[in-house]
Parts: sequence; structure tokens; C-alpha cells
Amino acid sequence: MTSFTVHDDTRRHDDLRGRISDILHKVAPDVETTTGLPLPTDVCFRLLTPKARRHAQVQNTQRILDRDTADLLLEPAHITAARISTKITRVTAALVDPLMLATSMEVGGGAYETLMAPTSLRHAGILAHEPSLLQVVAHELVHHLQFAAAGGTVWKSLFPQARGIDPDSVIAFREGHAAWADRHITARLFGAPVDHRRDAPKSWRYRLHNRLPGIGRLGPDRETYMPEFRFFADVSAATGTDVINKVWKDTTLQPTARELFDPEAWLGRVTDVEVKRRVDDA
Repeated sequence: MTSFTVHDDTRRHDDLRGRISDILHKVAPDVETTTGLPLPTDVCFRLLTPKARRHAQVQNTQRILDRDTADLLLEPAHITAARISTKITRVTAALVDPLMLATSMEVGGGAYETLMAPTSLRHAGILAHEPSLLQVVAHELVHHLQFAAAGGTVWKSLFPQARGIDPDSVIAFREGHAAWADRHITARLFGAPVDHRRDAPKSWRYRLHNRLPGIGRLGPDRETYMPEFRFFADVSAATGTDVINKVWKDTTLQPTARELFDPEAWLGRVTDVEVKRRVDDA
């Protein structure tokens, strides 16, 4: 049995807290069935002010850097560059606030939460369009299942190559998987996939920030992830979700950027790896 908790740290959005809780209970069975991943024991969503969310994101980035520094043999210059990049991100974070709908992350102590700023949801039109709110909540719930399935495997790193993670496809795989799932779920519930970028009414501030050079279009639209939609659709149709879900515990099986466009090649590589491992273990 999964416990769903929605905290309202702003103390101003009790209605939204209830709406999100209702959606979590509604979509959880579909998320589990679609992904083939079990729901974790605890799922926590938290409503914050934009400032509090930015602070939490900075803390999370620092935790990732601390873990990388402890686990990897990094050159001092690389650590310094990562710290400088983190400071720059702090400065620019406020510019993307209206575009940031939700962020799911580790929050210390092995816990995982989804952080949402109601102000940003309002600017993105999510609060005025219930199907879009359901899409966002379902999408972020998938990330909770991914994290639980990983079981301690490191997926987020400032130095992915040093951890054997393909930096060109790691975000596309995680986000593409969640987007594929929310597309499937909203299509079943509403008769057609929901796309909050297209369907939810945007504020003038959202539209303004979305046009800023280097800032706009934060979070790729549906078209950006179309190769991943096809990848997950093709693989799940051919083998179910079991093969996909092996990746969460073994990042060496992560599809490369090229394999995301060629599911058959990826399935062939996974088969070869598993055969070799069986031979080695014999």
C-alpha cells in the first residue's frame, strides 16, 4: 500500500493540495500498469514558494556535487568548474520560475519528493486546466517509480561520463519515459494525449520568459521527445516493459542517443550483454 502525502508549505493552497492528492490516487494504478514499475511505499509532493523551491534545487545540486566528489576521482579544476556552474545557475534560476512546473529530486536521507510552486502552475495555465494538472502530476509520479526502481543506482551526476552514464541520452531516457507514460495515461482518460504547452492558457509573464534567449522553451515540448515516444512504444509492444525496466538498476544498459532512434539495435545489444553475462557466470 502506497502512502500519498501532499504538503502545502505555503499555507495558502489547501484546495490545490487536495486536487493533487485526488489526482495521485486516481492515476497511481495507471502509472504502475503503464510503466510496469511498482509504486514506492511513500510518495510525497510539496507546494512551495518559488524562492523556497529555488533554495531546495540549489541544495540538491550541492548534494549531487558532494556525492560526485566523494565517489569519483575528479580533478580539482573540474570540481571548481562545477561549483562555478552551480553559482551561475543560482543567479539565473529566478528567470525560469514561471516555466518550472515541477521538480522531482532527492531531498536528503534517501527521500524523494516532487516540488511544485503554485505561482508557476498559475502562470503556465495548469491551475485553470484540470487535464494539464493531471498530466503534470502523472509525469512526476513516474519519476518516483523510476527512483524507487533504481534502488540507489546513481542517475543524476554533474559528471555522468565518469559514472559510465551517456550524457547525450540520460535526460532523454528519463524524461522520455515519463512523457511516454503520461501521454498513454491522458489518452486513456481523455480520449487524446494532453499537452499542457498546447492546451493550458499561458499568462503574459510565462510567454515573456518563454521567449528569453537561452531561457525560453525550458523543458522540451512533445516534438522534442517524439523519438523517445516511439522508442518506448516500440520496445513495450515488442517485449513489454521488463527489458526497459532493467535499465534503472544497470546504467550500462542505458540506450545511447543513437539507439533511441533504433530500438532493435538496443534490444540486440541488451540481449548480447545478458548472454555474455550468463556465459561468464557459468
